[in-house]
Amino acid sequence: MKYRIVKLIYPHRSPNDNLISIFRFGVPFPKMGMTIYDTVALFEEEFIKEKEKCKLQIEKCKNKIQLRDIINIHNANGIKYISQIEDMVLQIKSGKDVLSPSGLPNIKLVKTINDEWLLFDGHHSMLAYMVSGRKYLNEISHLIVEDEKNGYVSDEEILVFFGKHSKKLKGSNWKDYVINWQVPKEKQLCKRVQKNMGELLDSLNLTL
Repeated sequence: MKYRIVKLIYPHRSPNDNLISIFRFGVPFPKMGMTIYDTVALFEEEFIKEKEKCKLQIEKCKNKIQLRDIINIHNANGIKYISQIEDMVLQIKSGKDVLSPSGLPNIKLVKTINDEWLLFDGHHSMLAYMVSGRKYLNEISHLIVEDEKNGYVSDEEILVFFGKHSKKLKGSNWKDYVINWQVPKEKQLCKRVQKNMGELLDSLNLTL
């Protein structure tokens, strides 16, 4: 049986800011119809039941990934809750992480076949961390979904992030588009304006 790997990664609280705490899980991937969203949902269900048995590893962060370089899946007009970002910034500056009600990171990513990082969930959270002064991925709590063998996911798997509009896209041309769930269906698939989280942050002019 094939597996997807889900990694929970947290900054390790120590004087050495290159250390990270990692939990690794193998999630069964029995059929092609199981999407990345399905993988995350199954993982969350199992993690909540089995978290006491999970083994934590402390590792050095080998490659620092700049938050500004991560590919976004929403343009600026798809970021609706600016007040939510403001609240998150206050939370981060008080020393707390931004987590979901289940205690897992809001920020979820995949690596593409071209060795780029794509944020498919948690744009408000990542923007809040960036406003708070975080610059690198190892400085924030996040979740990664990857292929068991290759470490990346295919362009075809990425299309699920565009919902029913995925049928309009082919292969790697997803990079030319973003999705905006805040508008009527016929306007949800949009041409990409901001190519990464850095451009997205700059366009919002968040100075909190």
